Amino acid sequence: VKYVSHHPINIPLTHTRTQKNKPILKNINFQLGIDTSPDAKWLQGAMMENLQYQTEMNSLTGKNNEVQPSNDGEDGVAKTENDGLYSWTQTDEEVEIVLPLTDKVVSKDVKVVFRPKVLKVKYCGKEVLDVDFFSRIDPDGCTWTLDKSGDDDDDGGVMKVIITCEKVDEVSWPRLTF
Repeated sequence: VKYVSHHPINIPLTHTRTQKNKPILKNINFQLGIDTSPDAKWLQGAMMENLQYQTEMNSLTGKNNEVQPSNDGEDGVAKTENDGLYSWTQTDEEVEIVLPLTDKVVSKDVKVVFRPKVLKVKYCGKEVLDVDFFSRIDPDGCTWTLDKSGDDDDDGGVMKVIITCEKVDEVSWPRLTF
């Protein structure tokens, strides 16, 4: 497994420029299981490094006013996952997951478990959602509610579990899961 870095590790970016002021790209060998772990140090900083690189490239090419495309779930546009099982949106501060349920739902039948990198939802004792988050959430800053949308009569509309999770780091995630 190889990772293409915009500059070699432990060498300042300013020392990796050619005379034409273009970054040098190098292949770096990674050890499976160590360097490919979700907790690997390089991976934690890769998103910010890539953003800095893109900003620098925009500056060099004169495209300073071009914006990066939005990440999934941003700008109020829900991203649907797992063949429509759930959808999600995000801001820098939080992520909201909407899980539609087909049956009539009462809150005592729903159990939501928040862990720093995991969300689990059980309905009537059966696990209906298990998400390994891209990054950490603050379990103490998370909530869930039931929402019925649609007709006002008892059998119309869809019941939804709406889950709001506070992010530990206030940044946009490129995706919901790792």
